[in-house]
Order: sequence, then C-alpha cells, then structure tokens
Amino acid sequence: MNRSLSLLWQQRATAFRKETIPYIRYMGQSGFPGFVSLLFIVGMIGYSHLLRNMPPSFPIISVGVIVLTPMICWSPFRTWLHPADTVFLMPREKEIGDYLANSWRYNGIPGVIALWALLMLYVPLYVKAVDEPLAWPMLAVVVTVMKGLNAFGAWRERQMAWPGARRGIRLVRWAAAGLMLAAFLAAPLWNAAAFALLLVITCVVVIRLPQRHSVPWERLITEEERTRRRYYRFFSAFIDVPVLPSRIARRGYLSWIANRIRYAHKNTYRYLFAFTLLRTELGGIIMRLTMLGALIVYLTSVGLLLSGWGAVAVHILFVLIIAVQSSSLHQVHRHSVWRHIYPLPEQRHDGSLVRVVVTASAICGGIIWLPLALTSGSPDQYAPALTALIVYLGYVFWMLPARLRRKLTSGLED
Repeated sequence: MNRSLSLLWQQRATAFRKETIPYIRYMGQSGFPGFVSLLFIVGMIGYSHLLRNMPPSFPIISVGVIVLTPMICWSPFRTWLHPADTVFLMPREKEIGDYLANSWRYNGIPGVIALWALLMLYVPLYVKAVDEPLAWPMLAVVVTVMKGLNAFGAWRERQMAWPGARRGIRLVRWAAAGLMLAAFLAAPLWNAAAFALLLVITCVVVIRLPQRHSVPWERLITEEERTRRRYYRFFSAFIDVPVLPSRIARRGYLSWIANRIRYAHKNTYRYLFAFTLLRTELGGIIMRLTMLGALIVYLTSVGLLLSGWGAVAVHILFVLIIAVQSSSLHQVHRHSVWRHIYPLPEQRHDGSLVRVVVTASAICGGIIWLPLALTSGSPDQYAPALTALIVYLGYVFWMLPARLRRKLTSGLED
C-alpha cells in the first residue's frame, strides 16, 4: 500500500513536468534565458567589483542576515495533492508517510544546494570584511542545520489549525533565524551556539502550544494550488496558458489607493483594474519585486558599484521587469463574459488599463529609486541618481504608454 502511494507521487510529479515542458519551450524561444544570462553576468561583474573595492563601513553582517535568512527560512513543500484527495487519500492517512517523504526529498535537497550556492557567494565578502570570521566549513554546517530546523518548523506551522497561530509562529521562526544567524556571523562560536540553543528551545516550546492536525490536508492542497498558479502566471508572460482560479487577497493596507478613484461611470474600468492589481497574485508579485529591487539598489548604491552607476542599472532593470509584469493585467478579464453583459464604458477600457499600469509602474519605480537618492551623500553621486530618475520617468510616462497602446490595438501579447 505504501509503495502504491509513493508510485502515485511519482506519477503526479511526472505528469506536471510533462504539462510544463511545452511552456518551458516557449519561454526558451522568447529570449528570456538570454536576459537571465545577461543579468547574471552583470551581477557577477558587480560582485567582483564589490569584492575588490569593499568600503570599510560596508554592513556585511546585516547583508548576510538579509540575504541568507530568507533562503534558510523559505521551506516550500510540493505534494501534488488535489482537492479530491480529501475523499480518496484521507482514509489512508496512516500510510501517507512514504508519499510525503518523496516531497521532503524533492523540496529539501534543492533548497540546501541553493543555500550553499548563496553562501559561497557571501563567504568571500564575509572573510574579507570581518576580523575573526567563522570558518566557512563550520558556517556551512550551521546554515544547513538551521535550514533543517526551519523545514521542521515550517511543517509544524502547516499542521496548525488556526491561521493566526501559523502567522504568529512564522514571524517568531523568521525572527529567531535572523538573530541566530547574526550571532554566528558576529560572535564567537560557543557564545553563538549557546544563544542559538536558547532560541531553539524557546521556539520548540512555542510551536507545541497551538492545536494542530497530524496531516494538514487542506493547507497542503491550498499551497499546491498556489504554487501551480505561480507557475502559470510566469508562463503566461510568454504564451496563453490554462487559467486557474485566482487567489484573492484583501490587502486592506493598499485598498485605500483604489478607493481614491472618483465614483463615476466613466471610471468603472479604472476601478476594476486597480482592485484587480491590488488584490490578485499579480499585485503580490509586483510588491515583492519592488521590495527586492529597493533592497538591491540600496546594497549596490552603498557599495558604490561602478561608482554608483551599478545601482542605476539595477533600478532601470527592475522598473522594466515591473512594467512587463504590470502589463499582463490586460489578460485577467480578457475572457470574462460580465464585461459584455454589464453596460461598461468600452471606449475607456484601453485608456483605463494604460493609466493603471503606468501609475503602478511609476509608484513602484519611485520606491525603488528612493534608496539610490537617499544614499547619494556627495555631489559626485548626484549624477547617477538624477540620471536614473530621468530615464525611469521617461520610460514610464512616454515609452510604456505607447507600447501598451500598440499592443492593445494590435491584439498581440508579450
């Protein structure tokens, strides 16, 4: 029986790979791999420049915590489960161990390898900047153990019955991981180990408090659906893909932006596109890209990469990526029948879409530009910040609207 469940896992994983191969082929033909290669080359050039010309005040410990903690704490868990499994597999819950063991190996091994690769990029900077650094083999052992502990903690979070408890424990786990990593990077080994042991004991006690399920079926199914949506959202930038049910997030902290749109019939599409952007997964992607871009711009600006021009290149790159992502907003309601039933102002459809995309790109680009402006401490650094501002505003308010209107008129997609 156990063998049959393990075989079921293999069949589902193989089916998903076969399902995505055609989309991967289209992605390869789009030139995206070349773009990624160019991004990698630019990143390595900037990395080597920073390694050779590291400022004495470079915050290497803070950078290590900011860069490594997400990779340590991030614990995806693909199970290939479907909603029907609550009927057909739940009665065999006691036999599900081998099925989930495949998921542990599938998700855990690549995660550890990616963490080691990131660590190998960080170690040369760390060794150069710190007077008494922790030996890199010991640091590799430390982050690997932390990765394992966080994977266990993430599984316990999934088992918890209440969403509020999951969010609270996740916050505790990430904070503890950041503090633990900072201790190992900055403090003597045994002092850091004692502090880490105290944090682990505290987290274990806290994790045991909330009620939990032995196998969190609904949570695993929800995560699987969300992961599949992300894959399809990515592939939709290159070719039409089947539409999965979209996940809606209220995001009350952003809804006020759309609420500022004047209540009038002519603004119907603006209102629709604004809330679609703010409440769907597309908005989450853009938010994460904005935060990542602001962080990388800050690090490259503080590190004086290419005398500040490296930060300009990063800023423009992220503005382009966000603009491309925002432009996919026109696909969301393209096949909706309701727009043909309700008396919507069709003549304002394209203009409303362009306005929402331009506004979103302008706001996100401005947020990414702020770290570059705030770290320009000398007159020599004003030129890169000013150049980035001019190029970004010119692209967002001139080139982007023209490109969007051409695409909407011709009916072509990126």
